[in-house]
Amino acid sequence: MDQNISELIAVSRQYGADKSFVIAGGGNTSFKDDKSIWIKASGAALETIDENGFVCLSREKLKIVSSKTYSQDSAQREAEVKADLAAAIESTGNNRPSVETSMHEIIDYPYVVHTHPTLVNALMCSNNARPDCLGIFGDQALFIPYTDPGYILFKKVETEIARYTSKFGKAPQLIFLENHGIFVAANTVAEIDEIYAAVMDKIYQKIGEPLLSDKPKPFSSSVIENIERLNSGFQNFTAIGSESELIHYFSKNSSSFLKADTAFTPDDIVYCKAYYLFIPSIANDQDQIETAKTLIAAYLNIYGYLPKVLVLEGQGVIAVEENIKSALNVLEVYTNILKISFLSENFGGPKFMNKGQIEFIDNWEVENYRRKMAKS
Repeated sequence: MDQNISELIAVSRQYGADKSFVIAGGGNTSFKDDKSIWIKASGAALETIDENGFVCLSREKLKIVSSKTYSQDSAQREAEVKADLAAAIESTGNNRPSVETSMHEIIDYPYVVHTHPTLVNALMCSNNARPDCLGIFGDQALFIPYTDPGYILFKKVETEIARYTSKFGKAPQLIFLENHGIFVAANTVAEIDEIYAAVMDKIYQKIGEPLLSDKPKPFSSSVIENIERLNSGFQNFTAIGSESELIHYFSKNSSSFLKADTAFTPDDIVYCKAYYLFIPSIANDQDQIETAKTLIAAYLNIYGYLPKVLVLEGQGVIAVEENIKSALNVLEVYTNILKISFLSENFGGPKFMNKGQIEFIDNWEVENYRRKMAKS
């Protein structure tokens, strides 16, 4: 195996195995030489990736995505872009390249590691994301306001990279994406590690109150019984619950829940959907179950799908999915949402995705494909 690909696999697994950088199947990595780019396949998990988890594409053929004029219809446009990405594939197999392939291609460094670190997104998903990011990192950083993923984001980043390069005489190695994550680029894997370490240290220095513990606490027998009753009401679904100091901070009442009731990032929507359901505390367990069923029915009527996250007032969180693996992903991602919300208070408080941004992700074929891969 080529040494560069070996290093790409190693750095991918390194960050993929660290839950403070990558949750569930998020993030992507790449290596490129003069002719080709190797990038993580859509839906592949960085933590366990091997050579078969990457797609090799022709850099020359990828250039068409930058120069071509696509449809004004967003769905048609993304389908056309997907077809051009597929036409550039050089490797064998049925893997789809990451939707962010073109962004990796235009970043002028061999190695690129894109992740969604909790600390970074505490900043990127805050009301003061831009001023605080530029205040902390200055000219080292390129900040990109939230832009719908896919072709539109690629073109936005392409324009901003050109502007940055013209101003500073070199391409940026740090690209921060609002309500999304970070791209780190370098000539070597060792330099990638150095940059990430410096980023985490600088943000950590701005954190005041330490993060509450997310170590699970045991549920009471009555809450376990309630979960079992709710579980019986979700046909062909699995419900699992969790409680912790961090979860209790947001589940203690309806006001605290408002700081964690909506998605921060596209990945949140992929795994948890965009909106989460608060179940108020009622003295009688059976009445609470009936109230929960009523609220779930109303949620289904509004959004057209069942909630994946139920927050029981003063009791904990229940994650609902088709199987235990997917339910655990939901629980992990929602717990990360709580961490981001708590830490975002250091940067002006949480800033969620808006309705239009959420609808784009919910209806995007690429993210629906990732959902399917995550459940397999």
